[in-house]
Amino acid sequence: MQDNISDIDVVREENNNPPNATEDDTPLTIKERFQYFFKTSWRGVVCVITPLIFIPLLTPFPPEDTIIMFVGSMVLAYAVEQSGLHKRLALSTIRAIGYSHYRILFAMSFTTMFVSMWITNTAATTMMVPINFALLKVFEDQNLLSIYEEDASGDRIATDITTCYFCTATFSATIGGIGTLVGTATNLVFKGLFAKAYPDAPEYLSFPNFSIFAIPYMVIMELAMYLLMLVKYLGFLRPKSKAAIKSKLSPEGIEAAKRAVDVEWEKLGRITFWEIMVIILFGGAIVMFFSRSPQIFPGWGDKIAEHFDIKQPKFVQDSAAAMLVGFLMFLLPSHLTIFKNCKAKTYGELTDKPIPSVLRWKEMNEIMPYSFMFLLGGGFALSEAAKKDYSDLNGKIGEMLKNMQSLPNLFIILLIIIFTVFITNFASNVAVCNVIAPIAMQLARETGANPLWYNIAAGFSASYCFCLPVGTPGNLVVQSAASIPTGKMIIAGAGPTAIAIIISWVALCFWAPVIWPDLHILPDWAGMN
Repeated sequence: MQDNISDIDVVREENNNPPNATEDDTPLTIKERFQYFFKTSWRGVVCVITPLIFIPLLTPFPPEDTIIMFVGSMVLAYAVEQSGLHKRLALSTIRAIGYSHYRILFAMSFTTMFVSMWITNTAATTMMVPINFALLKVFEDQNLLSIYEEDASGDRIATDITTCYFCTATFSATIGGIGTLVGTATNLVFKGLFAKAYPDAPEYLSFPNFSIFAIPYMVIMELAMYLLMLVKYLGFLRPKSKAAIKSKLSPEGIEAAKRAVDVEWEKLGRITFWEIMVIILFGGAIVMFFSRSPQIFPGWGDKIAEHFDIKQPKFVQDSAAAMLVGFLMFLLPSHLTIFKNCKAKTYGELTDKPIPSVLRWKEMNEIMPYSFMFLLGGGFALSEAAKKDYSDLNGKIGEMLKNMQSLPNLFIILLIIIFTVFITNFASNVAVCNVIAPIAMQLARETGANPLWYNIAAGFSASYCFCLPVGTPGNLVVQSAASIPTGKMIIAGAGPTAIAIIISWVALCFWAPVIWPDLHILPDWAGMN
């Protein structure tokens, strides 16, 4: 029996029970210090991630790479959430900009927008809920406003100013989600559907191209939404209105708000090593996304393909960068205690407790939306099944849409935007995108337009749920937290919905062709499918 013990078991036994380990003053060798370093920081689950790093790097990965990119984006987002970095960013922005309703709303909305570019819309919205309540409670204590009021049936509901704060938060998160590929799963869906339908097409929706188009579009929409909320709820440009009079703050109220934010800021304490590590790793991920294949100069992804003499332009995908950084987040420690182990000279100086990594697997595993992976995969499966080789559903739908050939291209884009925005208020954004984006691409083929154009029109529009809580979890979060009636949310979201339709149409018709000049032609790759 003893002879069957493997060398691995012997090594493991030696590592767990080194010679004379019971003696606290037993000297540590350099080898043992490094072994202990990795033993205390390494997590077994990290081993599962390594294929997700090297497969996209070393093999031509199929469009299901989108699912791996979704996992990577969740990993990056949860690292920010677990460290509390997003809350520090929100509070520091409010402290820097000021404490009037106009300034607080500006700081809150644009901070939520920025955070939502990198983490889920729901998380970005949830981040602002306690901050909003803390600020509104201070103003209420100064008799400057009321957080709640009673409706005709005697139920406690949000006042207009409360509705303004909380709806602005979720609307900003929705708008921020369109800024980058990782901002919301919907972006990854319409990119993946396009790659699945047209594998020979150039990589139009790379991280840099996507962001160059989406960020200006996002900022303009956010600014328009912010101004609209000011006009409606705070009396901006209406100085004699009831809303303007109610929104005025006394110097005492502003000072009280400042103290409340300072209290929350003091709770955070000094910036931690954990937050610094998240900033470094997250910043590294962004740099890798933009430098993979920037087209204006050879990126690191291009260099890898060149080194291995690979002619395929989409050989390395963004998912490789996302999973590499995620791997490092699981591997690297979140506390400086790990370095004390490296300096330890005896076993007695080693820490007994495991040192947590930058990203904690247990906490992430409890809230990871695994169902989204099935939703993404199911959407791609439906897209594949609708092709000519199978059910030819796309072709049948195309026959039904042939009557639209006589309509101007810009008008068709407007119809796609309006229809998608309407539907997405009643269903999941990802589900709506999975259904409408393939139909839009088939419509493009029937009308002789570039499928990319109609695809991004449907894809971006699928995110704009402002009126109903069922369309996106962020709306449901603020409705539940602040007791906002559905009727009030519809009224609050009607203006942003109209703004989203108008700005989207202008951006897609006139800004998108600047970023993607091929939109005005029907390329060869579009006629092959």
